[in-house]
Amino acid sequence: MSQQRMPGAVRHRRLSPRRAMTAAASAIAALAAVAVLSSGSVLAASTHVALASGAGAPGASGSAQVELDDGVLQGSVKVRDLPAQKFGTGRFYGVWFVRTDTGDKAFLGALVQDGSIIFSEPGDGRSTFAGTKFTTGPDAGARIQLGAKGTNLIIVLIENNINGLTPSPVGPVPGAGVAVSGTF
Repeated sequence: MSQQRMPGAVRHRRLSPRRAMTAAASAIAALAAVAVLSSGSVLAASTHVALASGAGAPGASGSAQVELDDGVLQGSVKVRDLPAQKFGTGRFYGVWFVRTDTGDKAFLGALVQDGSIIFSEPGDGRSTFAGTKFTTGPDAGARIQLGAKGTNLIIVLIENNINGLTPSPVGPVPGAGVAVSGTF
């Protein structure tokens, strides 16, 4: 008895073991890519952040290079034309990462000029950093994660205290302690 195919019928073929393995590997790779891309803690490449002057350092400007790699926020900050902070005042320039959507903050370190955090003369400062956890805010102690575009802030504050736990910008007027900042 011969089999007859009906017009428009689809023939089914068995997958060879090699094709089955290739299809399975492709599916796993696609799922892994979706998981990585949807994770809030992944920054595909280094991001350049322009830093504009604040009320505490008119005329200052700078830039930051930021990269989040496996929960570690790493990079560098360079700022030009910073005003001097009088010796003995205890003031320094502290670098922070802030999630403006959640209020979480991570202290990244202090700017350095000529090997010191004391800016006794006006000039330029720089710092390299690697931060792993938020130091203050609702998620203090949690791994650093980026927010949506525009909610991530790199800010350099003129600070009185270098405990790294809470920002302490100088000045009785809010914002007077901001040297430079920029969002990404």
